[in-house]
Amino acid sequence: MDDTGNTEATRGAETAGTEPTADASESADLQTRVAVLEAENRQLRDEHARAKRATYRQTALGLFAVGALGLLGGVVFPDARSVLFALGGTGVFAGVLTYVLTPERFVTASVGARVYQALRADRDAMLGELGIGGDPVYVPVDGVRVFVPRHEGAPLPDAAELVDLFVVPEDSEHGGVAFRATGAPLFDEFETTQSRSVDATPQAVAPVLADALVELFELADGVDHDVDTETNRVTFEIAGAGLGDPTGIDHPIPSFLAVGLARTLDATVRVEVRDDPLTVTCRYDPNWSLSSDGTAATDSAPERRDGASAAA
Repeated sequence: MDDTGNTEATRGAETAGTEPTADASESADLQTRVAVLEAENRQLRDEHARAKRATYRQTALGLFAVGALGLLGGVVFPDARSVLFALGGTGVFAGVLTYVLTPERFVTASVGARVYQALRADRDAMLGELGIGGDPVYVPVDGVRVFVPRHEGAPLPDAAELVDLFVVPEDSEHGGVAFRATGAPLFDEFETTQSRSVDATPQAVAPVLADALVELFELADGVDHDVDTETNRVTFEIAGAGLGDPTGIDHPIPSFLAVGLARTLDATVRVEVRDDPLTVTCRYDPNWSLSSDGTAATDSAPERRDGASAAA
C-alpha cells in the first residue's frame, strides 16, 4: 500500500511539473505563429503597394511609347504630321502626368475604419460618463463644431462658448460637448480643388458634395441626392460606403455632408443616418445667424427628432 501511494504521488508530481512546461511551449508556439503572420501581412501590404505603383508606372510608360510613336510618325509621314504630332504630344504629356502623380503610399479603407472606430469609442464613452444624450447639431462656428447638448431639444448656447470642448454656460440647460467635426478637414481639402465657389443654395451644393464623396475622396461607390426646400431637408442615398459603420456619431461621410451644408449655407445642420439602404438626411436651419459681436442667434430651437419630424 505504501509503495502504491508513493507511486501515485510521484506521478502526480510529474504531471504537475509537465503542465506548466506544456503551457509555456504552446504559448511560445503561438507567439511564433503570430510573429510569422505579422511578417507575412507586412510583406503582402508592401507587395500590394509595389504592384499598385508598378501599374501606374507601366501605364505611364505605355503613354510615353504612344507619344514617341506619334512624334516619330509625324516625321516619317508628312501628310499626317499635324495629327500625329498632336497625338504624340498628348501621349507624352499624359505619361509625364501619370508618372508624377503616382501615389507613393496606399491606405486601405480598413485602416481608416479602425481609426474612426477608436475615435467613436472615446466619444461615446465621454458622452456616457457625462450623461449627455441630446442629438448632435453641426454649428458653423470655429470651422464647424458638432455640439451635443445635455438634453434633447435644448437651445444652442452662444457661439463664443462653442469653441471649447466642454460647454458649461451659466444656464446648465444649454450645456453639452462641442467636438471638432471630422468632416471639416475633408471639406477644407474639397475647397482647394474647386476653381470657383459653390452657390449658397442646397440645390447647388448637394450634387457637388455627392460627387466629391465618390470622385474626390472615394468614400462611396455612388451617391444620389434629393433636396426639399419646403422642409429644409437634403437626403443623400449612399451605395458602397467605406470607413466602417456610418451610423456612429460624426462619421466622416455624414460629417462631410453636414459640414459642407453648414458652411456653404451658413446654417446649423442636424443629421439622421439610416441603414439598409444607407441614407443621410441633413436638416438645416436657415434662421441661424451670427450677430456682429459674434454671439449666436436662432429664431427657433433645434427641433426634436421624433416621429413627427421623421415623417416630415
